[in-house]
Order: sequence, then C-alpha cells, then structure tokens
Amino acid sequence: MPLIKESSYRAPSWIRNPHISTIYPSSFRRVYGVNYSRERLELNDGDFLDLDWSYASVQSDPNPLTDSTVKPLVIFSHGYLGNSTRQYILGSVKAFNRAGYDALVWNHRGLSGSCNRLEKITTHGSTDELHEVISHVLGKGYAELILIGFSKGGNQILKYAGESGSTISKVVKAMVAISSPTDMVGSMAACRGTFYEWYFMKKLRKFMTLRQHLIDPKQYAEFARYRTLDDFTNEYVSPFFGWSNYAEATSALPYLGAIQVPTLLLNAQNDPILSPSCSPEEAARHSEYLWLETPRLGGHCGFYEKSPDGIYWVDRRTVEFVSGILYSM
Repeated sequence: MPLIKESSYRAPSWIRNPHISTIYPSSFRRVYGVNYSRERLELNDGDFLDLDWSYASVQSDPNPLTDSTVKPLVIFSHGYLGNSTRQYILGSVKAFNRAGYDALVWNHRGLSGSCNRLEKITTHGSTDELHEVISHVLGKGYAELILIGFSKGGNQILKYAGESGSTISKVVKAMVAISSPTDMVGSMAACRGTFYEWYFMKKLRKFMTLRQHLIDPKQYAEFARYRTLDDFTNEYVSPFFGWSNYAEATSALPYLGAIQVPTLLLNAQNDPILSPSCSPEEAARHSEYLWLETPRLGGHCGFYEKSPDGIYWVDRRTVEFVSGILYSM
C-alpha cells in the first residue's frame, strides 16, 4: 500500500522529546468510564486466560455500525508486562465503545491479577493464544472482528495474520498495530542498556517472584544473576520453548508480506524503544494490505494530547482507520 507520508498527529511543543513523549502519558494519563466484565477462557494446554469485556452502550455516538443487532468486536492485545487496565488500552477501548464497537482485552498469562497454573508465559510471538481467543469469540456470533495491538501486542497480531495468510478467518476485517517492535532484534538492541531495559527488568523480577512456585528451584535461582532482557529471554524463555534466539523466533517482520487483512502499522519515528527497522517501508510498499504511518513524534504508546476524556489522537486515528475499512465493504 502507499505509505502514509503526512500524519495528522501534532505534538505540543513541550512534549516532543522522545522520553517525555513516552513516560508522561504512561504516568499521568487517566481514562475513566470503562467498565469490564471478566470471563475466564480455559486453554487447550490446561491453563487459562482472563478476558475483560466492555460493551458499546446505547449512548454510543451515532454510527451506522450500531444499526446491526450484533456489533463489531475489537480484540485488544496489550504490551509487555501490561494488562487491560493500562491507560493506552482504556483510551482505545473507550473510543471504540463510543463508536459502537464491543471490546475484549485478553490479559497475557499471569498478568490479569491471578497467577496462572502453568510455568508457560505469553511471549511476543504467542499467536497460539491469540488464535484460541479468536476461536472462542467466533462462537459468540460476531460477524466482524478487529484486532488491535499495542507494542508487544502489535507484534503478536501482525505475526498471527502473517502466519495465517489466506487461511485467516474472513470474519477478521481489519487490524491496527501501534508502537510495534516488528523487528524484535532491532527493538531489543534499541532497549539495551537504557532506562527502559531497567524498568522492564524491575517489573519482570516482580512478575517472576509471583510465579516462583511454578518454576524449578534451580532455575529460579538463576534469575538472581540476570541483568538484561537478553539474559532473561535467551537463557530462560528460549530454552523453555526450544528456540535458539528469542528475538528471532518472535519477530513479526518476516511475516508482514503474507498479511491478507487491511492493516495499519502506526509507529512514531521518535519511539525510543523501536529501531527504524521496526517500520519497514519496503514491506508496506509491496503489500496490498499493509499501510505504514510514521508520525515524526509520539514516543512509545504515547501520542499525547490534552484531552478532557482521556481519549488521544491515536485512539481517534485507530477508530477512523477501522471504520473506513468496514464502511467500504
């Protein structure tokens, strides 16, 4: 698809620094009015995922999509060590609810507030879990599904669609991947030795402490010497899954050319967690389905703007893209 050269995002003058663009929204954004109902999905391997649902209300904005009895459903995949309560998720859920879409956020294993049964964790490439979520909701009668992913979740949905190719369910109508590390090798290199790696490692240690009873004591003792994400992913996660390299095994980049669903990849050029290779222009140019939009500013899952209701430009842009695809069908 043609590259989207002129993005409509305009950052305020005080939030153009890539780190402020990333950290300020993450720390100070507040979105209210999203009410979840939780469902537990039993997985084929004996574990579970907690699904948080938010339904479009009768007060949603006027929209032709709401005329049907069964509304379109947006399935959200969150970022690394996040969950359904992250503000970037809540803002997007709220925006889609207002536009007449039901929403579902699937919490990755162990991140819903409940510890899972198995040692297995949700990786950047866990398309098997996403497939089970989609299969589950197809049984509820939804005729139109949208996949939205932020950061890690964006890589997941892109990899899922690329792996599926022409066999992907025809019910999946559109996708949007935001701040997505499509080239995991490049993204992990960009994080290496930075504040963000320190931050993720801090959260990771807390996460693994809660799962200590699921892990072999000798293996758990090894965590004390891990100082980097490379240590954790290549010395623990990769052997667990039988991979030689975590970043290479989970990256969506090799699969982008096989995507056959209208897709928007939205990555800010000043994202401090992504490498330039995470926004591959050649892949977009040669794809019939992939739009690439790279605003000059925005940070990582940021795209700040002053907002009385917590909805940012990125939420409106995502709804605009998805609705444009559905209206054209």
